[in-house]
Amino acid sequence: MDTYHIAPLFPQVRGSAANATLMLRRTISGVYRVSLYERNGRWSVILYVQGKQKWIAAGTNKRKAQQLHDELMVKNRKGDLVVPPPITFKDFSELWVRDYCEVALKPVTVYEYRGYLRKYLIPAFGHMKLTAIRHEHVQHYVAGLVRQGRLKPKSIRNQIAPLSRMFALAIRWGYMTSNPAERIALPRQEQDEVAFLTPEQLKQLVDATAPEWKALIALGCMCGMRKGEVMGLTHDCLLWGEKRIQIKQSMWNGLLQEPKTKRSISTIPMTKTVEALLMERVLICPASQMNLVFCRADGSPLRQEWVNHGVLDPALKRAGLPKTTYHGLRHSFVAGLIGANVPIKVIQELARHASVQTTLDKYGHILPDSKEDAMGLLEAAVWGVAETHP
Repeated sequence: MDTYHIAPLFPQVRGSAANATLMLRRTISGVYRVSLYERNGRWSVILYVQGKQKWIAAGTNKRKAQQLHDELMVKNRKGDLVVPPPITFKDFSELWVRDYCEVALKPVTVYEYRGYLRKYLIPAFGHMKLTAIRHEHVQHYVAGLVRQGRLKPKSIRNQIAPLSRMFALAIRWGYMTSNPAERIALPRQEQDEVAFLTPEQLKQLVDATAPEWKALIALGCMCGMRKGEVMGLTHDCLLWGEKRIQIKQSMWNGLLQEPKTKRSISTIPMTKTVEALLMERVLICPASQMNLVFCRADGSPLRQEWVNHGVLDPALKRAGLPKTTYHGLRHSFVAGLIGANVPIKVIQELARHASVQTTLDKYGHILPDSKEDAMGLLEAAVWGVAETHP
């Protein structure tokens, strides 16, 4: 076992002006000795504050532990070293949600983070001091979830994202010195098959939808709009003269907010069929204080779950079509464009994906024989022989 001790930085020199200044600096920094300690292959940096020890986990790598020790030593000499105040994970998570999430994030994201904290993270880490949580604790937690097999890899990954985000802010606020949720080994996420309806089935679905809601379903099928974007559509977003639809907001839990991503804010073409269905809807639309195109009879916003259970599911049943979600209509929209041989860049812009790569990652598996076609074109260019496929 190796132990390194650093002598006090501010020696007691009684009766001098220098001593008074040094003692003042020691009081401000709160630390006058820093030690590096190893036990059973695990390194820790010990801060001696007002006669008490403050332990900071430094991992199992001696070189990195020494680097952390040296950084703290330099800060201590400058009087910039701040000892993280003691706080539990549960208490800091409440502080993080209140003072950061509710200020900087969208309500739907705050709701999602609260759910992960309440259901999973606080039961696992809530009793621990924030500075006591180490990389191996988080890794052990992830491994336990994988072994239980109750959650999908995506759900596990979704928990670690806010956890790492919270720890990063704890470092910035002075509650921690390192992020134990960084470089965690996470379960591999398999790409789910995208379920979609054919163009013929999309027409059957719209025809089977109740007249007052045909436009609501058509915007998912023919424009690829997300459910929240359709629910948040207001009359001023219908640009009749330009034959375009402006997407600038989304509805969640009765509140209008920005769409999913900045790329989602855009204008999309209004085809003749969609224009006719929207016009029919506008003529019978109830007055709404929020100026909504799709709302209840009293003008209040629709509920997220009701769009599926009250409109989409009954229409699918009447048309005899396989069950899908409203987001499945968006998948069907993209799949229809791919089947029509629309250039992938145009599909990306119409779907309002962040990049072409996102479109390829999600829908590349349904591109029709693209590799075979490409090889055939090269064959014809080089040899003048057209490759044919049955």
